[in-house]
Amino acid sequence: MRHLLVAVTCFYIGIVVFAQPLSVPLKPSYLPAVGRTFNYRLLVNGEVQAETTGVVGFAHFAATVEIEQKWQKSGNHLRCDLTIKGGTLRVFSSVGERTEKLGWTKITFLTTPTGEIVDLMGGGARSFDELVGNFDLMATALATLIVPFPKEGLKVGDAWQGPHQLGPTITLATVQCVEQPASLPSPLQPLKFRLRYLLPIDTLIDPTFRAQTNFMARYSAESEVLFSVAEGKTVSASGTIKLEVGAKFPLPQTIQQTEPDQDQPNERNPEQGGSQQEGNQQQQSQQQGQSEGQQGNQPATSPTTPTVTPYFHLKVDAKFDLVPMQ
Repeated sequence: MRHLLVAVTCFYIGIVVFAQPLSVPLKPSYLPAVGRTFNYRLLVNGEVQAETTGVVGFAHFAATVEIEQKWQKSGNHLRCDLTIKGGTLRVFSSVGERTEKLGWTKITFLTTPTGEIVDLMGGGARSFDELVGNFDLMATALATLIVPFPKEGLKVGDAWQGPHQLGPTITLATVQCVEQPASLPSPLQPLKFRLRYLLPIDTLIDPTFRAQTNFMARYSAESEVLFSVAEGKTVSASGTIKLEVGAKFPLPQTIQQTEPDQDQPNERNPEQGGSQQEGNQQQQSQQQGQSEGQQGNQPATSPTTPTVTPYFHLKVDAKFDLVPMQ
C-alpha cells in the first residue's frame, strides 16, 4: 500500500512539473475600437529624387502630420475613417528651404472585424496635392493602422498573408507576429508585428489617363507595429516607405501654316504693280545668285516635331514613426 501511494505521488508531481499547458491562440480584432477615436502623430523624413526630361534634382524633406482614426460599425463590417487634421512639410534642396502647410484629407476604409479591407470610399481629389495626400494616407494606413489578422487566431511566431481590396486592386500584406512584450499584465500585453506590402496605386488611376501617359506608381512599406489586443488599436509603429512614380507624355502635334502669296500685283494700280513686280524679280535673282554658293546642294528643310518625349520619374525613400498623441 505504501509503495502504491509513493507511485501515485510521483506521478502527480511529474504531471505538475513536466506537463506543458496548451497555448491558447490570441484573436486580435478591431471590434474593441468600435465607437472610439484615436489620434496619432506621424513623423516622416527622407529624400526625393526627381527627373524631368533629362533634368535631375534631389531634395530632403521632413514632415509632421496629425492623423485621426475613427472606428464605427457598418452592417457586418467596420468603417474606419482616417483624416489628416493638419501638418507641416519642410523641403531642403539646392535652391533653399521651403515650408508648406498640409491640408485636410480624408479616406474611409470598409474592413472586416479582423482588419481585411473590402472597399475604399471617398478620397476624391480636387487637385494633384490632394491626390498625393490620399496616397500617402492610404500607404500609412496599410503600414501601421489597419493590419489584417487571421480569423482563427494566432500565436507568437505565426506568419500569414492578408488581402486588401482597394477598388479594382488587391494587395497582399505579409505579417508575422514576432513577440509579446511582458511589460504589462498578461491581458494588456500588446503584440509586436512585422509587416510588408507592395501597393500598385497606378491601378487606382483612370485607365485612359494611364494608357495615354504610361503612368506607373508603386508604394512599398516595411514596418513594425505594436498592437493592443485589449483596445483593438495600434499603440505605435515605425518603418520605411518607398514610392516610385513615372510617366511619359505624348508629343503635341504641330500644324504647319501656309503663308499668303505676296507675288500678286497691286490691283488698284496695274502700272505700279507691274513695275514693282519687275523690281522684285530683279532683287530675287540677285539674292539667288548670292546664296547659291552658300546653299550648295543642301536639301530643303521643313518644321519637325521634337524627338525627346517629355517624361518624369520620382523616387521617394522615407522613414517614419507613428506615435499616439496625448
